[in-house]
Amino acid sequence: MANLPKDFIKTAKICGLEHVLHSKGHLYIEKNKVLSHKMPKGIKIEIAEMPAGIRVNVTVKKGVKTKEPLFFCFGLKGKSDEQFIMPNILVEDGADVCVFTHCSFPKAVSISHKMEAVFKIGKNAKFYYEEHHFHGSRSGAMVIPKLKLFVEDGGYFNSNFLLTKGSVGQTSIELDAVLKANARIEIETKVLGKNSKDIVSIVDKVVLEGENSRSLIKMRAAAKDGGKVFMQGETYARSAGAIGHIDCHEIVSGKSVAKAVPIVEVSNDQARITHEASVGKINQKELETLMTRGLNEEKATELIIEAMMRE
Repeated sequence: MANLPKDFIKTAKICGLEHVLHSKGHLYIEKNKVLSHKMPKGIKIEIAEMPAGIRVNVTVKKGVKTKEPLFFCFGLKGKSDEQFIMPNILVEDGADVCVFTHCSFPKAVSISHKMEAVFKIGKNAKFYYEEHHFHGSRSGAMVIPKLKLFVEDGGYFNSNFLLTKGSVGQTSIELDAVLKANARIEIETKVLGKNSKDIVSIVDKVVLEGENSRSLIKMRAAAKDGGKVFMQGETYARSAGAIGHIDCHEIVSGKSVAKAVPIVEVSNDQARITHEASVGKINQKELETLMTRGLNEEKATELIIEAMMRE
């Protein structure tokens, strides 16, 4: 951890990542330069630093099961820096890995972070992925990550994306997943837009291509004080036994905008997709209950939003 900038350590702690700061397997990148990297036995890493960006290939070898999580930290120390990262992660057949990623832009005024990632999960492999962002307090970040995901027969992918600390800025996230037979995926996203400069767009798309594949898309978001949040979950079931569900819940407070769009398509009569979506103001009864216990309206609102983010 000695090679990780102090500002990144601080924001990682703000995001609740103390437990992975000392992970033996790590990758630290600032701008488009690797500060430090180390992988445990059975995991191969290849890095190509280029003027316009950085490419990272990580391969978890067949049958390897990591004993502790890997920790990846991508960040920008300056107020107006740029970063472009192309991570390709291959989890080979029967492997099992957990990765925590922290994207940190603590001083962002006009920074740009772009990512184009490809994750491939082999047969009966498991990949647990959790990503925490901190974009500073000035809504000065432009963050555009795109992920293409392929899950082979019997594979499993679990993703948890959190952007609830600090400001958001302009954030546009796209995930596009294809699942083979008996593969499973669970995607969870939590985002909070806090002011008129916070504009968020999340699009999660899952194609259940193989028989008996399963998916869950879970989205939680809040827009307050002029924030704008758009969340779209898409699931396409193309084979017998495929089952998917989209669960989207958004809260809007003040002169803000929240929009939820579930898209479901079934092209096999033995498949099934369900969805539920809700967008609206904070429950008045819950608000009044908290206010009768001594909280002002602002604090009560924050507490209700925080509780939703923990669902």
